Amino acid sequence: MKHAGRLLARREYSVGELRRKLETKWPGADEIDAAIDQLLDEGLLSDRRFAAAFTRSRTARFQGPRKIRAELSGRSVAEADIDAALQEVGRSWTDLASEWLARQRVDASDYDSRAKYYRRLVNRGFTHDQAMDALSGRDTEPEGV
Repeated sequence: MKHAGRLLARREYSVGELRRKLETKWPGADEIDAAIDQLLDEGLLSDRRFAAAFTRSRTARFQGPRKIRAELSGRSVAEADIDAALQEVGRSWTDLASEWLARQRVDASDYDSRAKYYRRLVNRGFTHDQAMDALSGRDTEPEGV
């Protein structure tokens, strides 16, 4: 299907995402599965590559691993591909959270301010430990995501 190729020329798609887009445009078309299989065989469509590009994009927006994992799962990416993409991040998640805090010019000296920025970090997808370490200025974070 030429339409699938045009979509992939613009940006990466996950297999599930592309299938949904094609089924929306042509409901019940039999050649959708064949087209997706052909794109997979040619290497033009890859969930792993999509997950890596998506993770790079979201870390550039200072989003944490929990939010990235949830969004990738919602786009039908396999857990193994999600784990691989999150492991490829070139810096620690605590450093990313600290960098976001620095951009916010945080004065976390009182409890209310710390609580506000803690909630914002958790809403951005960082874990409790990552948010607390970033607020306290520590560089360490536990293993795992």
